[in-house]
Amino acid sequence: MGNTLIAPLHRTRADAYREILRVNLDSAVFMLQAWITALNRTPGAAVFASSVVARIGVANHEAIAAAKGGVEALVRSAAATYATQGLRINAVAPGMIDTPMTAGMLKMPAMREGAARQYPLGGVQTADQVADVMAWLLGDGAARLTGQVIAVDGGFTTVRPLVK
Repeated sequence: MGNTLIAPLHRTRADAYREILRVNLDSAVFMLQAWITALNRTPGAAVFASSVVARIGVANHEAIAAAKGGVEALVRSAAATYATQGLRINAVAPGMIDTPMTAGMLKMPAMREGAARQYPLGGVQTADQVADVMAWLLGDGAARLTGQVIAVDGGFTTVRPLVK
């Protein structure tokens, strides 16, 4: 779930900012609250979606960075609160994903090529690649992980590519 707003802060309208928070942060808070209540102390795992823009500064992404930074803080705090009940709460922080939301930007060859060059592993990732990591976090293979935010970003946040 999510939406984005790519605009500098001085051009961000209050209603657009509130909508970014509602869709990205408020929905995560209330979904997690309902999930925890419904489980009633039964062990389980949840995974939320953050973004690379919450982890490093990316120009013109202030509103979405604030919302996704809130999601990351929610994950860590809730993981601390509910670990003793056997609840595992994690998140992924993807880079750009080839989805309908980015289709307008990625349909232009120059934009796709420029986006792909930002990632040390090259290319733009698919939704399935991010979903695979999310599925792993929900499974037994990640049974010892909670409060983590896993970057699924082709090295964008941690690796600087060799400039040629």
